[in-house]
Amino acid sequence: AAAAQVRLRLDHYEYTHRGGSGHGPKENQDAYFVLRVDEANWAYGVLDGHGGEHGRVASMAASAAMQEHLRAHFWRLRSEPEAVMSEVFEAAHAAIWEAIKAMPDVFERDGMLVMEVEEEDWPLGYDAVDGGSTASVAAIVDGRTLVYAAVGDSAGILAQPGGGEAKVEELVAEHAPVRLDEWVARLHSTGIEVVYDHPDMFEGEDQLLRVFDRDATGAWRLSEEALRRADEMGCGFKTERGDRSAVLMTPEEGRFSQMMLNVTRSLGDFYHGQYGVTWRPEVVTRDLAEELGPGGRAVLCVASDGVWDLWTFEEAMADLLDGSELPAAQPARRKLVMDFMENSRNKGYDAFGDSADNLTGIVVYIET
Repeated sequence: AAAAQVRLRLDHYEYTHRGGSGHGPKENQDAYFVLRVDEANWAYGVLDGHGGEHGRVASMAASAAMQEHLRAHFWRLRSEPEAVMSEVFEAAHAAIWEAIKAMPDVFERDGMLVMEVEEEDWPLGYDAVDGGSTASVAAIVDGRTLVYAAVGDSAGILAQPGGGEAKVEELVAEHAPVRLDEWVARLHSTGIEVVYDHPDMFEGEDQLLRVFDRDATGAWRLSEEALRRADEMGCGFKTERGDRSAVLMTPEEGRFSQMMLNVTRSLGDFYHGQYGVTWRPEVVTRDLAEELGPGGRAVLCVASDGVWDLWTFEEAMADLLDGSELPAAQPARRKLVMDFMENSRNKGYDAFGDSADNLTGIVVYIET
C-alpha cells in the first residue's frame, strides 16, 4: 500500500553543443525537447540528425512532430504505451519526409525523395537524398511509470546507487550494425551489406569485411574471421566501450547510388528503408516508483552518441550519480551536470578536434 503512494520527484538539466571548440564548420544536427504536461507527467527527447544536407532538417522536424503527438495523446501512455510511442515515431518519420521534400531541388519520383545530379554522377540524372535522425524518448507518466522508446544509437541510461556498485542499465540496446538480432529479423534478406568500417574497404571485394556469416547449421552469427581481419586492417572502435565501427551499405547495383548508414533503425533515411532499416522503435515500460520504493534515487540520462561514445556507461553514470546527493534545482547540481558535459566535449575535442561529434544530453534526477 505504501508503494502505491510513492511519487517520483523530477529535476532535469539540458545541454547541447556542436562539438569540438565550437568554432568549427560543423553544424549542430542534434535536437532535443523537454515537454511538461503537468507536474507528474513529462517527456524528454534527444534526436541526432545525420546526412550532410538534411540532418538538422530531419532532427528538428521529427522533434516538433513528436512533441505535437505526445501532447495530444500523452494520457494514452497509461494503457497503450507501445502503441502511442510507435505513433509518435511514425509521425516523426512522416514529418521528416515532408520537411526534406520542401527543401530546394528535392522532389518525389517513383516513391522516393530525390534531387537532380549530373548524369556522370548517376545515370538517371537524379539520386536519392540523404537525411535522417536517431531518437530516444523517455516519458514519466503519473509520477510513477517510465516509458522509453528509441531508434538508432542515441541512448537512455538509468542508474541507481547501490550499497557498493551502482546499478547501471541501458534501457534499449543501441541499434548498431553489429546487432545480430536486427540482421536476422529484417536485414539479411534485403541485399544490404553490413561491413566493418576501415580505410581500405572500397579497394575491392576482398576488402569488404562482412560482419555476419553462417555456422555449419546455417544459422547466422558474428563472423570471427571478419573480426580477426578487422584487427589486422586497423578497423577502429566507435565507442570507449569497445564497439566496432561498422556500416550498412545499400547494394552497389541498387536503383540509386550506394549509401551508408551506421544504425539499423532510424527516422527518415528513406532509401535505406527499402533495405530493412525501420523507423519502428523498441519500447520498454517500467514502474519506477515501485522499483525505487520510498526514499529511492535514480538518474536517467538520455543523450546522443556524441556523449556516449566517449565513456563506458558505468564511468559516465558514476559522475552523474554524485549529483543525486546534492539538493534539487540548486547551482551545485547544475554545475556537476554541466561539468560532465563539458568534460565530454573536451574529451571529444582532444581526440577529434573540430570534427568531433555534436553532443546533446538531458539528465533527470529522480527521487521518491
